[in-house]
Amino acid sequence: MSIAIRSGFWIFTFGAIGYGLFYVVKPDDDLLKKFDEGSKHTDTRKFSRDTVAVLKEAAKQDSDLKRLSRRDAQRLEKLQKAHKAREEVDASNENEDFFSGAFKIRSEYIEQLLSQVPTLETSVLTAHFDNIKREVNELQKYVVTSSFFLKEFNMRKYLGIVQNLQSKCYELEDQYVPRKKFGFTRKKIPKSDNQKHNLDEQDGVDKIDSNKWDDKLFGFDSKEGKILLLDNDVLFQRDVTMRNLKNCTIGLKGVMGTLHLTNLDNCIVLSGPVTSSVFIEKCTNCKIVTACQQLRMHTSTKCDIYLHVTSKGIVEDCMEIRTAPYNLQYEDLEKHFNMSSLDKNSNNWDNLDDFNWLAPDVPSPNWSVLDVKSRVNDWNDWWSKIPS
Repeated sequence: MSIAIRSGFWIFTFGAIGYGLFYVVKPDDDLLKKFDEGSKHTDTRKFSRDTVAVLKEAAKQDSDLKRLSRRDAQRLEKLQKAHKAREEVDASNENEDFFSGAFKIRSEYIEQLLSQVPTLETSVLTAHFDNIKREVNELQKYVVTSSFFLKEFNMRKYLGIVQNLQSKCYELEDQYVPRKKFGFTRKKIPKSDNQKHNLDEQDGVDKIDSNKWDDKLFGFDSKEGKILLLDNDVLFQRDVTMRNLKNCTIGLKGVMGTLHLTNLDNCIVLSGPVTSSVFIEKCTNCKIVTACQQLRMHTSTKCDIYLHVTSKGIVEDCMEIRTAPYNLQYEDLEKHFNMSSLDKNSNNWDNLDDFNWLAPDVPSPNWSVLDVKSRVNDWNDWWSKIPS
C-alpha cells in the first residue's frame, strides 16, 4: 500500500477518533499529549492534533455565539419593555399636560365671565349666570371624565378649583340677583290621591340651627317621617343636600349639579339625573335610586342603590351594599336625561371599586348585585309613601 493511501487512511481514522473523543470525553491538554506520544506516525499525529484543536475551537465559537445570541435577545427584550413603559408614562404625562393647559384656559374663561357680573345690567344677569353655570358644569364633567389618567391628588385639586368657581357663581348670583328664600310650603308639594302632605309653612332653612345648616346649602335637613318632593324648577343644576333625615321619602324630579346624601336612616331617595357626582355618606338601611356621572359612597351600610353611573362608582368603608340598574320613571325623565348630558348607553351599575378591598382576583364582600327577585320594579307608589 502506498504511503499516500496509508496517510489518508490514518488521517481519516484519527480525525474521526479525535472528533468523537472531544464530544464524548472532552480531552484536556494532558490527554492529547499522551495520545501524541503513543502515535507511531509523526505526520498523522500532528494532523490529528491540529484537527482536534480546530474542532474544539469551532465548538467553542459556536457556544460563544449561542451565549451571545441569548444575551442579545434578553437585552433586546429588556429594552423593548423599558421603551414600552417609558411610552406609557410619556403618554400619561402628555395627557395630563394637555389637560392642565385646557383646564387653565376654561377656568380662566369662567373667571372672566364672573368678573363681568358687576358691569352688566340686571335684565341680562339671569342669562349670564345660566351661562356661567353651564360652563362650570362642563368643566366639572371634563375633570371627572379625565380621572382615568389624573393622579388622585391632582384630581382633588382640580375639583376643588371647580367647586370654588361654583361657590363664587352662587355668591354673586345671590348678591346681584337675589332669589326668593326657599321654603317647604304646601305649594311646592304635589298631593297624592290617597293622602295630603302637611309640611312646615315656615322657611325650613331658617328654622335650622346655624351650627348644623349653612345658609348657602339647598335641600332638607333634620326631618323625620316626611315626604319631601322637589321639581326641576327649583332643582335645575343646583347643589342639593339631604342631611339628617329618618323614615323619609325624598323625591327629586329634576336635573341637579351634585347630590349630597348624609346621615340618612331608613329613607327612600328617588332622584332624577345628576350632571356630575352623587356623594353618599353615613347612610343606613336606605333605598336610593339615582343617575349620575360619578358615585362616591362612604361609611354606609345596608343600602340598595338602583344606579345609572357613567364612570366607575367608588365605595369605601361600606358594608352590605347592593346594586341594581336604575329603573325610575316619571313624566319628564327623558327630557331631564337629555338636559343632563348623561350617556344613557353607558352604565356601570354592577362595576364598583371598593377602596378597602385590595385583592384583584376576589370580589369585594362589601357590595353585591341585588337579586332580581328582591328588586323594586315600580316606584310609582313610593312617591307618596312614608317608609315603615
